Amino acid sequence: MKADGFTLLELVLTMFIIALTVGIVIPRMPDFAGMQIQRSTRKAGMMVQLARNRAVTLRRYYRVDVDIDEAVLRASYLGPEELYIEDDMVKPVNFPDEIIIVDLLTSGEGKVVKGSGGIHISPRGIIEPAIIHLEDKKGRVRSVVPHMVSGEVLVKEGYEEFSIE
Repeated sequence: MKADGFTLLELVLTMFIIALTVGIVIPRMPDFAGMQIQRSTRKAGMMVQLARNRAVTLRRYYRVDVDIDEAVLRASYLGPEELYIEDDMVKPVNFPDEIIIVDLLTSGEGKVVKGSGGIHISPRGIIEPAIIHLEDKKGRVRSVVPHMVSGEVLVKEGYEEFSIE
């Protein structure tokens, strides 16, 4: 008697080859949906929230250092000599080469387009009004806007501004 169909071994081998091919091809595909910019804005927002949580928990003044030239965010706290010290417990956020920090807007420093600036956070969790602007190589701009009191971070499409007075 002749059985029609495939053996279990043939099916498993075919599924393995398909999974292997997908695993190799998918990571190499271009960024169609703008995942890099979304991931980067999420990381920036999480850094602000983490610095705020540490400020409240440790009852210290914190700052999110935004290095525009290096495309890096770091958390630092106010040390005993009134100097900010990088917090070794918080891993810096390094953005991929496809993402640039366009600028940083803060109420204290104004618009920072080169070098570095900072978003200050009080021990009570009050965040200085600020906006971080990120852009990918396709020109998509996102604005990372932390809420001053709640610490919630909004990500908005396009270039958001606020008046600094």
